[in-house]
Amino acid sequence: MTVEEYLTFEAGAEVKHEFVDGFVFMVAGASNHHNLISVNLVSAVRPATRAKNCRAYASDMKLRVPTGDYYYPDVFVTCQEDDFDSNEKASACFVIEILSNSTADVDRGEKLHNYRRLGGLKAYVLVSQRSELVEIYRPLEDGSWRYETVEEGSFTLPCLDLELSLEEVYEDVDLTSASEITEL
Repeated sequence: MTVEEYLTFEAGAEVKHEFVDGFVFMVAGASNHHNLISVNLVSAVRPATRAKNCRAYASDMKLRVPTGDYYYPDVFVTCQEDDFDSNEKASACFVIEILSNSTADVDRGEKLHNYRRLGGLKAYVLVSQRSELVEIYRPLEDGSWRYETVEEGSFTLPCLDLELSLEEVYEDVDLTSASEITEL
């Protein structure tokens, strides 16, 4: 499928699809934990975007990476004004994906590889829905990337200079039932 065919197809689709290397992949629904974490992240990020002239987007906005592939990140922020009015975005200051059993390998592999190609990306953040764990990839000046984990306390999201605590990220999420997560 070409990009143009994908965009036409996706405009009329009843469910979301990501586009990678000419192939279309349906995006599955999400668990209760996934949704709570996503809402917590968007709720925390949204006020900070106003102060920095940025925009926050959730899982219904397409992000086009330089390879020509399209994804629906769980949460991302762009500060590029020329990207504000389009129905697809081509820039992101940071991207957040909430890990699930069915997506973790793709999030840590293919998406990490492709998101890192976004010129202005300052962080790629992976959030576990099974335990209080946030993994962050940040670019360094020499072109390499630093990997860090946060298992307690807080972390800072770039461009917004927003410090988020794990308590905020996991508010209302009962991790004692994390082993019982039913993922779609």
